[in-house]
Amino acid sequence: NIDNVNLLEVAWTYKFDQKGVIPGNPIYNNGSIYLSSTNKSLVALNANDGMKKWEYKTEGIAAARGLLIDEKKESKIYFCDQQNLIALKASDGTPILNFGNKGKIKLKKKCQITPVIIDDKIIIGTFEPSIEVYDLNNGNLLWRFYLKKKYNKFFRYGGKRHDYSGGNPWGGISADLDRKILYVSTGNAGRFYEGVNRPGKNKYSNSVVAIDIENKKLLWEFQEIEH
Repeated sequence: NIDNVNLLEVAWTYKFDQKGVIPGNPIYNNGSIYLSSTNKSLVALNANDGMKKWEYKTEGIAAARGLLIDEKKESKIYFCDQQNLIALKASDGTPILNFGNKGKIKLKKKCQITPVIIDDKIIIGTFEPSIEVYDLNNGNLLWRFYLKKKYNKFFRYGGKRHDYSGGNPWGGISADLDRKILYVSTGNAGRFYEGVNRPGKNKYSNSVVAIDIENKKLLWEFQEIEH
C-alpha cells in the first residue's frame, strides 16, 4: 500500500541473451511464469528465484499477444507463433503429441493473438481474416468463419481490382463460456492507407462480431465505421 511501497526490493532479475522486445503478456501458474523471449521462443521461469525451467524454440514470434493455460487434468499451454498453433505441457515444455502434428498445427495464415477454449474446442483468429475452430483433443480443424465477404471472382471498380473487404482480429477474442459465444474485435480493412481497391462497406472490418460456436453461426456484428 502507499505506506510500505517504498520498502519493496527486487527479488530477482532474469536477463535474456538477445536484446529486443518481450511481446505479449506473461502468465503465472503453479509457481511458474511463462512468457515470450526476445528471440523466437517461449520460456518458463521459476517464480521464486527467476531460474529458467525450460525453453521452447518457435518458428516465429511466440505468443505475440499472449498465451493460454488450460488446467484440465494436466496443465497445458496453447499459443500461436504466427506460423503455428502450438500445445505444450506446462511442466516441462514438451509438445502434446496427440495434438495436431506432434503438438503443432501449421496455419495457412498468420495468427498472433491468444487462443480461447470453449468446452472441447480451441479457437484462434487468423489474418485470413477468419476465426478457426479446432478440436481440443486432437487438433483437427472443425470449421472456419470468414471475417470478410467471399467473392467467386474478382471484379473491377473504376479500373481498380476489388479484392478485399475484411479486417484482421488484431485486438483479440473473448468467450462467454456459458452461452458458447465468441466475441471478436477487428481492425481496419486491408490496404487501409487508401480504399480504391475495396469499395463498399468493407463488412466485418472495424467491427465487434459475435459468433455462436455451438451452432456455427453469426449472431450479430456491429461495425463502428464503414469503408
